[in-house]
Amino acid sequence: MSMIIEWIQYVLILLFIKVINLFPFKISLKMGRFIGLLLYLFDARHRNVAINNLMASFPEKSRDEIKRIGRESFGNIGSTVAEMARVFKGGREWIDGAVRFEGRENVENALKKGKGVLAVTAHIGNWEVGALASARDLRLNFVVRPLDNRFINRLIYKLRTAFNSGVIAKKSAIREILRCLNKNEIVAILMDQNTGREEGVFVDFFGRKACTTPVVALLSLRTGAPVIPAFTIREGDGKFKMIIGEEIEVVPSGDNQRDIERYTAIFTGAIESIIRKYPDQWFWLHRRWKTKPE
Repeated sequence: MSMIIEWIQYVLILLFIKVINLFPFKISLKMGRFIGLLLYLFDARHRNVAINNLMASFPEKSRDEIKRIGRESFGNIGSTVAEMARVFKGGREWIDGAVRFEGRENVENALKKGKGVLAVTAHIGNWEVGALASARDLRLNFVVRPLDNRFINRLIYKLRTAFNSGVIAKKSAIREILRCLNKNEIVAILMDQNTGREEGVFVDFFGRKACTTPVVALLSLRTGAPVIPAFTIREGDGKFKMIIGEEIEVVPSGDNQRDIERYTAIFTGAIESIIRKYPDQWFWLHRRWKTKPE
C-alpha cells in the first residue's frame, strides 16, 4: 500500500470521526449500525463467509434465523465503529458511563497471586471499549496485530495508550508478555482468530477443528500466571457489561505438549460458550476455520 493511499484513508477516517460525532450519540449509533447493514447487503464475499460459518456452527437453526444472526453481526460491527468514534469525543467519562463490570473480583483475586494475569477474550460485543474501561484502575496490556495502514495504526495506538493500556505487537509478543506478567500486570489475548499451521494447535470449536494460538496455555504453564476469561457484551445503545469469569485453573501434568493442547481447548470452549449465548455479537465474517488439519 503506497503512502499516498494510506494518507487518504487516514484523512477519511478522521473526517468520519468528526462528522459522526456532530450528531447526538443515539443517532450516530444508528448511523454506524446502518453502515454495518449496508456492508451485509453489498459485501457478498464477507456475507457469504459469515453465513457459511453460521450454518456449519448452528445446523439446527433455520435459514431465516441464520440470516438474522448474520445481519445483526454486521450491525454490531457498525455500532462498534460508531462507539469507538465516540471515544474520541467523550473520552474517559463516556467510557466509565458505558461499561459495568460483572465478576471484577475474579481478576482482583487472581492478581493477588503476584504472577500477573492472562485474560482470554474474543471479538465479541465491543472488545475495544471493554479493554479501555478495564484499564482505568488496572494495568491492562493487549496483544494486537498492527494495522497495515501506518497512519491509522498510529491513531489507534495513541487512543489505546491514552487510557492506561499497553499495546503489545503480536509479531514479537512473548518477551513483552513475560515482562508484563513479571510486573503483575494483565495481558489480554484475543484467541478467536485463525492461526497458521506452524503457529497453532487444532482444537474443537463449534464441532470443527480450528487452528488456535497456544500462547495462553504455553505461558500459563511456564509462568504459573492465572487465566481469566473476560468478554465485553453489548446490553443496549452504547451500554455494555464486562463479564469476567472465574479463574480457569491450569495444572501441569508433566506432558507439556498434551497440556498445551488440553488447555487451549478449554479456553476455546469458554469462548464458544459466550458466543452461543450472544451469537449476533461475534465476528462471523472472519475465516476462523481457514487453516485445515492435514
